[in-house]
Amino acid sequence: MTNAGRAGYALAPLAAVLIAYLNSFPGVFQLDDYNVIVFNPSVESWSAFWRDCFHGIRPFLKFTYALCQASQTGVFGFHAFNLTVHLVNVFLVFNLTGSFLRGRPGTLSERALYPAAALAALLFGLHPIGTEAVTYITGRSASLMTMFYLASLALYVKGSRERKAALLYVLSPLMFLFAVATKETGITLPLALVLWEASAGEGGGVGKTLRRQSVHWVVFAALVGAVLAHPRYRVFLLYSLDLRGFRENLLGQVTGVGELLSHLILPGRLNIDPGSVSGASWFSPQLLALASLAVLGLAGLWKRVPWLSFGIGWFFLHTMVVNLLVPRIDSVSDRHFYQAGWGVFLAASVAMTWLMFRLRGGVRAFAVLALCLAIVLGGYTIARNRVYHSEIALWEDTIRKSPRNPRAFNNLGYAYYLEGRKEEARNAYRRALQIDPAFEYARNNLKILDGE
Repeated sequence: MTNAGRAGYALAPLAAVLIAYLNSFPGVFQLDDYNVIVFNPSVESWSAFWRDCFHGIRPFLKFTYALCQASQTGVFGFHAFNLTVHLVNVFLVFNLTGSFLRGRPGTLSERALYPAAALAALLFGLHPIGTEAVTYITGRSASLMTMFYLASLALYVKGSRERKAALLYVLSPLMFLFAVATKETGITLPLALVLWEASAGEGGGVGKTLRRQSVHWVVFAALVGAVLAHPRYRVFLLYSLDLRGFRENLLGQVTGVGELLSHLILPGRLNIDPGSVSGASWFSPQLLALASLAVLGLAGLWKRVPWLSFGIGWFFLHTMVVNLLVPRIDSVSDRHFYQAGWGVFLAASVAMTWLMFRLRGGVRAFAVLALCLAIVLGGYTIARNRVYHSEIALWEDTIRKSPRNPRAFNNLGYAYYLEGRKEEARNAYRRALQIDPAFEYARNNLKILDGE
């Protein structure tokens, strides 16, 4: 395929994503944005940032918040930054999917390779499950970490294939460092390199593979030591470990991942705050579904279907592995799917492309499929972006989907209060207390409102 043809396949998903996210710019600050950005003195100015830089966690993430604040472009600047990061990730997904398939000749025909890469990028970029990592401003922690993570992997692959030491031993580990400085879950990168080698190995045997990854593992060890030695990270880690026991956390994560998969299939269920989700039982549908997915991945490994084993392995690596060791506060959050999603979308795109190109008029069939997916997913994304245009819209959407969530009713009440809709605020606070009589935030907000 010519360079112009490859460029066309790369640009098509980028253009579709840009169009779908244009209506994200009217979005306002929401939920954690206030604590993390608006009322956070450490990102108000450069001097404040440098004073706090080495004392807090996620220093590079905070650097980007300070950068957006310094630009004095308001919420527009934050959205522009987030969308730029997302577009870079879409390109990286296209690049890495193409690299993966080129490394495994015979998976798809040569003419189907770049269409499959473009379809994976389209699914990754346009699926509305990504809006929480793009349109919700503090969702940047997931998208920005993913950008450095994928960039590190892409540089590792390019450095391995072209034998460029600077890419392999300097730039790729540097991107790994930035990923962890953005969000600590980036620490899994060396495991992703092992997964890549197992599924689309760059050749040379175990010895050469270990040499290629040597700097990454040294950086990994140094980062683990730094995290454990850092007082704020240590407090954060101990708090997470104290949330729940291993069994409870395992079943909770199974439920959470099952819920995320349902959002993938039914995007109308997307919810910024689904509330507490009860853990699954050992014979629950969620556990059986994930077990079946794991068996499918192992079957792909056994039958030498690398795109299937890699896709499922990538999904489990980024949804289950770290979260089993260090429990999340919220087991269900759509932005947690952002990084994991590439594995699912890669496997789905290869399967669909293979099927389309087996039909008579395969290129035309593929184009129709891609167009239909772009219209449907783009429409859902545009609709989901509108929910972020006001706090009232976001929390009204949340209570429709989580009618037993007291936190959502409390937040809706406060949003009404800020707009001067006091009677509606009072009703929302009362509903929160009906659901949970011990919910102090709603009780205190109701007292303040009644005292006016």
